[in-house]
Order: sequence, then C-alpha cells, then structure tokens
Amino acid sequence: MEKISLNKENLNRKNISIITIYFVGFTVGTISHTVDVINFGFLGYSFAPFVLNLFWTALLVLDPLIIFLFFFRYRYAILLAVIIMIFDIFINLSYGLYTLNTGTKSILWGLITQLPFGCFVFLTAKPLFRYHTIRDSVSIH
Repeated sequence: MEKISLNKENLNRKNISIITIYFVGFTVGTISHTVDVINFGFLGYSFAPFVLNLFWTALLVLDPLIIFLFFFRYRYAILLAVIIMIFDIFINLSYGLYTLNTGTKSILWGLITQLPFGCFVFLTAKPLFRYHTIRDSVSIH
C-alpha cells in the first residue's frame, strides 16, 4: 500500500472545509450541553419527558464522540453524525411544536442553527462516506 504524504499540493480543501464544519458544529453542541449540565445538573432538562431528558443529556457524550471517531473510525463518525442529527432535529422540532402553546419552555429557537447544520450533514455525508479514513478524505490521490 502506498503511503500518502500530506502537503499543501495534495490536500483536498473541500473535504477539509466540510470536516471542519462538522467539528465546529459538534463542538458547539458539546459546549451547549456542557453548559446545560453545569447550569441545570445531570439530567437537568426536567421540563421535558424523561426520554428526551436522557437523549439531550446523552448528547454531552455523543457530540464529542463523533469528533473522536473521525480520527479512529471515520465512517462510524459520519454515520453517527447523520443519526444524531436526524434524532436531534426530529425530537427538538416535535417537542418544540408540542410545547409552543402550552407555556412550557420552548426549544424552537435552537433549530435556527440546528436545521441548517443538519441539512449540511445530510448533504455531505454520502460524499465523505466513500473514503475509509480521514487521511484519505483530505488528500488528493
């Protein structure tokens, strides 16, 4: 197997940009859920049903796991990113619409950034998935 040398001439800047956006998005998610745990405690989303509380708290681990997996299990990272975004958008949108007129804390404002990021993940996952490692995806062969 040929060893790939990474230098400026053979970098796939498009994929580097895409992966960087994944890292930024899931880092923002990690920070957001970390702040929530600091402010409200573990399983602190007590305004919501337990299953949603558990899911949102689990994102504290799942969001950074995606970043970690990019380096060690590249395709798993992409697959997990898609699955997390499907569930996160569906859950937040469903719960947000359900609570819209109930006087309960609305979470719809979070979808302002979550929906575009989710669409970005959905549109870029397939092209990234054809590579086996992060190194393959950022180098031009």
